Amino acid sequence: MVDTLGYVVAAAPFLVAAGALAGLRWSAGRAGLAAFGAAVAGAAFWPGLQVSGLGEAVLEGFGISGRVLYVLFGGLLLYNLLSVGGAVEEISRFLGRLEPDREALAVGVVLGVSPFFESVTGFGVAIIISAPILLSAGFSPLRAAVLASWGQCAVPWGALGVGTVIGAELAGMGFGQLSDLSALLSLPLFPVYGLSAALLAGGREGLRRHGIGAAALGVGAGVMTLACSVYLSPELSGAAGGLAAAGLFAGVRWRRLRGLRIPVRALAPYALLVVLIFIAGWIGSGAVFSGPGTPLLAAGGAAAVLFGLGGRQVARAAAGTMRQWLPTAGAVLSFVLAGQVFAASGAAATLASGAAALGGLYPAAAPVFGALGGGLTGSNAASNALFMPLQVGAAEELGLDEGIIAAVQNVAGSHASLLAPQRAVLAAAAVGLAGKEAEVMVRAAPPVIVSVMVLAALGLLL
Repeated sequence: MVDTLGYVVAAAPFLVAAGALAGLRWSAGRAGLAAFGAAVAGAAFWPGLQVSGLGEAVLEGFGISGRVLYVLFGGLLLYNLLSVGGAVEEISRFLGRLEPDREALAVGVVLGVSPFFESVTGFGVAIIISAPILLSAGFSPLRAAVLASWGQCAVPWGALGVGTVIGAELAGMGFGQLSDLSALLSLPLFPVYGLSAALLAGGREGLRRHGIGAAALGVGAGVMTLACSVYLSPELSGAAGGLAAAGLFAGVRWRRLRGLRIPVRALAPYALLVVLIFIAGWIGSGAVFSGPGTPLLAAGGAAAVLFGLGGRQVARAAAGTMRQWLPTAGAVLSFVLAGQVFAASGAAATLASGAAALGGLYPAAAPVFGALGGGLTGSNAASNALFMPLQVGAAEELGLDEGIIAAVQNVAGSHASLLAPQRAVLAAAAVGLAGKEAEVMVRAAPPVIVSVMVLAALGLLL
C-alpha cells in the first residue's frame, strides 16, 4: 500500500497535468503551474522524496526556459514581420502556380514547405502558412486542416530544435547527439506522412498515382535531415529536410519553374538566417551571438528593412508576436520547472524503478509515454520537460541505451503534439472550422499511431 501510494505521489505531476488539460480543459500554462505545484508538494510532504536541491533545480529550469523562449520569440517575430510584409502570401501564390495538381501539391506541402516553416518558427505556426495554400488548391476545409497538421512531421527541430535542446539537457547529453539519434529514428516516419498525404488527397487513386513519389520525397527529407544533423548544423536539420523535399518537388517541375518568377525577396530573410546560424555555430557556444535566437532576430530586422516596413507595421508584427509568445512562454516555463523538480526530488527515480518492471518490453512502452506527453501538452518542449527524466531514469535502471530511449521520447512526443487540442484549434481556425477540432484530431491520428508503432519496433530492435 505504501509503495503504491508512493508511486501515485511521484506521478502526481503527470496525473494533475492530464486532469487539468483533458478533464478541466485548462490552458497549457495553467496546467503546467498545477503540475509544478504538485511536484513541489510531493517533494515537501512525502517522506520518500526530498526537498533539498529544489532551489537549484528551479534556477536551472529558468535558465533552460530562457534560452528556449529567446529562440521562440525570434522565430515568431520573423514570421509576423514576413507576414505583414506580404512575403508569406507571395510564397503561397508561387507554390500554387508551380503545381496545379492538388494531390501532388499536398505531398509537397506536407513534406517540404510546412516542415521548413515549422522548423524556423515552431509551435504550429506552419499551419497558418500551409492551410491557405491547401484551401486555394481546392481541398475541403477538413482535409486542408488535417494535411496542414501533418506538415508538423519535423517537430523535433521545430523553432530550430528548442524541444530537443530541453530534452538533451534533461537527458544529460549533447544537443547534437540527441538530434542525430532523433533524425535516425525519423528516417522511416517521413514516408509515412507522405503516403498519408497522397491517400487523403486523392484516395486509392491518389496513392496509386503519387505513392512512389511521396515515399521518395519522404526518404529524401529524412536523409537530408540526418545528414544536416550529423555533418552541418543540428539546429537546421528540419529546415534542411524540408528544403530538400521542396527542392526535389520543384526540380521535377523544372519546366514550369522556368516560366515562373521565383519570390527571391520573400525567401531572402530565410537565406540570411541560414548563413547567420552557420556563423553562430562557428563562433562557438560561449559567445553571445551563438545559438539561433540572435540570428532569428537579425533576419527579422533584415526583413523589416527589405520590405520597407514602417513603424506601425513593425509594431503590429511585434504585438502579434507577443500574443502568440506569452501563452506558450508560460506553458514552457511551468512544465520545465515541473520537470526539474520532478527529477531533483527523486520522483523520476521512483517511477523509473517501477517502470523497470516492464523489463525488456520497456523500449516498446517508451514511445507511448512520449506520445502521451506530446498529446497532452501540445509541445515537444513541454513533453520532454515532463517525461524525459522518467524515460532516462528507466533506461538507466534497466541498463538500456539511454540515448536511444531519449530519442524515442523526443520523436514520439513531437509527432503526438500535432494531435493536441491547442494544435487542433489552430488548424480548425486556419480553415474556418471552429468547433470541429475533435474531427480534425480524429482524421489526423492514423499516421501518428503508425509512427508510434514504428518507434516501438525500432526501440526493441535498437
